[in-house]
Amino acid sequence: MKKRLHIFLLVLLCIVFQTAAVHADLIFEPQDSFYEKHADACEYVNRSYIVNGYDGETDVYESPESAEKVMTVKNREKYYISFVYTDRNHVKWGFIEDSQENSGWVPMDYMYPVYNSQSFYEEYKDKITPDEGIIPNVTKGDVIYGWTYPGSETKYKIEVMEDTFDYGSTFTDEEGHQWGNVGYYMGNRDFWVCVDEPQNPNLPVREINEEVKEAPEKIDGVPGTSAEADNGTDKNIRNEKADKQTAENENAAGTGTENIWTAALLVVLTAAVTGIIIKRFFGKKK
Repeated sequence: MKKRLHIFLLVLLCIVFQTAAVHADLIFEPQDSFYEKHADACEYVNRSYIVNGYDGETDVYESPESAEKVMTVKNREKYYISFVYTDRNHVKWGFIEDSQENSGWVPMDYMYPVYNSQSFYEEYKDKITPDEGIIPNVTKGDVIYGWTYPGSETKYKIEVMEDTFDYGSTFTDEEGHQWGNVGYYMGNRDFWVCVDEPQNPNLPVREINEEVKEAPEKIDGVPGTSAEADNGTDKNIRNEKADKQTAENENAAGTGTENIWTAALLVVLTAAVTGIIIKRFFGKKK
């Protein structure tokens, strides 16, 4: 009987891990025909960017292989970009959506990233150490502050839900304050807590480099900016490139739908095998 119980628990544990793995692999994927055909060639960036067009604005296109404009965005506007695609001319395109659910692809040369925790890591990676620790003198029920990065303008209150509060890496700022990075806590991801003064919301604001590179006037292969556009042949050239690119990616490109069906099939097969095992050990003998 104990042997059967152990087998049953083992199978149940396998199902739990299988389901967790499937959910972990699922991320938001754009409902966009170009993305569906080129999903394997797209990089997941999950980051906010600010428009920095050459003449105060930039056009958003139906796809990186189309000259069809779907909307125009203005400089200083902020947009979330989920995926980036790099075309054969090495031009990077980001997928964006506006508040009216209009969506399309924009040249990344006309966007620059909002400074966030990732930007801080890139700038100060040599000064961040993987030292784990616990915030001292903090217990369940206390309210502390989380910061986007050490000394950021953005901060928010966090209620401590356990007897201790852990962090995974550290950084010491110019004022001598020690900061701890927290990967995830109660819905908040990748934020920093001041180890020395976790309940102080009035710590000095860090000065960041907000210098933005001048946007290029022309980008080869982008309608309205490339040299080909001056003689009116840009659209024909891009259509020819699109046909070639589609042919090259036909066998390599996957879709989000195929990934979901594969995950579902794994779950069904696991459940079927589990059913057979349970029937084998717990079924009534005739």
